[in-house]
Amino acid sequence: MKALIVDDEAHVIKAVRLLVPWESLGITQLFEASSPQEAIRLMEEWQPEILITDIVMQDLSGIDLMSYINHSALRSKVVVISGYDNFEYVRGSLQNGGVDYLLKPLDQEQLIAAVKKAVDAWNQETALLSTVQSHREQIDSMTSLCRENLLSRMLAGEPEGQPYRELLQLCPELGNQTAFGFAYCNLEPFLPQAPEEHAEEISRFSAALAEFFAKNNSGFLLPAASTGEIRIFLSRVDTDLTEALTALLTSLDGKFSFPTTMGFASSGAFPKKLSETLYGARTAYGAIDALTMTPLLCRDALSPADLASSPSAEADGRMLLSALLTGNEALVDQSAALWLEHRLGSPSPSLSAVFRVIEEEHALFSGWVELFSRRHEGFFHQNSYRLLRFPDISTPHMRLSMERFLQRIHMDIFFLYQELKNLRSPEADMIYQVAHYLELNYSQPFSQFACAQMFFVNKEYLCRKFKQTFGVSMVTYLNNLRITQARYLLADPGIRIRQIAHDVGFEDEKYFSRQFKKVTGMTPAEYRVLALSEAAVHLPEGKPGTEWDPVRILK
Repeated sequence: MKALIVDDEAHVIKAVRLLVPWESLGITQLFEASSPQEAIRLMEEWQPEILITDIVMQDLSGIDLMSYINHSALRSKVVVISGYDNFEYVRGSLQNGGVDYLLKPLDQEQLIAAVKKAVDAWNQETALLSTVQSHREQIDSMTSLCRENLLSRMLAGEPEGQPYRELLQLCPELGNQTAFGFAYCNLEPFLPQAPEEHAEEISRFSAALAEFFAKNNSGFLLPAASTGEIRIFLSRVDTDLTEALTALLTSLDGKFSFPTTMGFASSGAFPKKLSETLYGARTAYGAIDALTMTPLLCRDALSPADLASSPSAEADGRMLLSALLTGNEALVDQSAALWLEHRLGSPSPSLSAVFRVIEEEHALFSGWVELFSRRHEGFFHQNSYRLLRFPDISTPHMRLSMERFLQRIHMDIFFLYQELKNLRSPEADMIYQVAHYLELNYSQPFSQFACAQMFFVNKEYLCRKFKQTFGVSMVTYLNNLRITQARYLLADPGIRIRQIAHDVGFEDEKYFSRQFKKVTGMTPAEYRVLALSEAAVHLPEGKPGTEWDPVRILK
């Protein structure tokens, strides 16, 4: 606590300093002034809790000092000392909040009692203000929680039902809103570890946003729907607000382990199109360019093209699995680049496209692990292997890096490839992977020489080893795959036989018919008649490219 002694007589100041046991009263700093002007300067700089002042001085009086305190933000408690036993002086000091009025010459006990009275008055007032402030904060907190919960109920149910009417009682100004909006982000995909480990960091970002909207009286945060998700209701929407929010997000960028970017959408009179506007903010967030991470994107919705999956997903997955089976790095990188290009669909992909591709990669590799586990006895996949996340494919500033994306896909493919190679001897493993490769690519043009090159072996060795393992040549194995698939397709009368021949990999329809009859004992047309007449024709179970037993399909 601080005290200021003001008197134009130095010996009075000295006497006051000596007569009072300041530290025992909780006063640790003591200032002095010989004029009211100097006293005002010291009060502005140090804001003393206790003021001991003479009543009559040059230019200004002690009453003037007390009036100054009452019209400022200061709460100093004043003890007046005077050589005048004047009723007007006493009344003036009391009217302006003086705690006590002492006459010179000063009595030590009276002076100490007056200073203690001033200290007690200041402490009591401070405690009261603290209690009032605490109650106000509790009321504000309860009002905020109620307001946020009511709006959340409106989003989950009827926008203009009972929650809306209760909300208007708390915030009547919302009934006159001509525009409102939402800002949205989801930090979870960007977090290197579990969201719970970033709770403090997320809380600091949320607090910065809450402070911004409270200061601008323009909105408030809603309860999070999930960890890392931030939803903000904007009760005011204008250019100044969006520019200020953009500036804030830009200033915060780089201070967290996640990008400080948000999607934004606005609508007309509240609460019409409430849920649609929140959805617009979410899709605006998903439309953000993953390469640049725009701080604030104002967009109402993604186009259908942004949300659709690639139509070539199955074919691209077979291509990538084929590359994995070969272990050929050049083929893996080429296939991965094509797979990624088809998935992202743009040189500047959106966040939603990137997140969807990450999920596709998880599903693709999970499917391969399951396939290898069923197909190869003894196959073991390390469950501790960390799944792909956005931080794995981004720059240190959390911008998408296509180079790192391709590197990660390459790494994942060769991780599984190495697990396959650990199954048995390299030669046996390679032969089984060649057979699997043929099953995946039965419809493509085939060259034994090209196949041997892909698997880095001599063509004659590959053909000999393949026949030793499976009892038939690679060409016979492939033709049986094609004919088995043709039998499946022939059960559909809507597909022409010429088209079926082409789809399963035969360039010539007549050659297809000869091979089909050689294997089945009937022409494709005869087989179709029997199949459509519900004869006892056992069509193959499943389709090539899933899980086929090479021994079963050759029977």
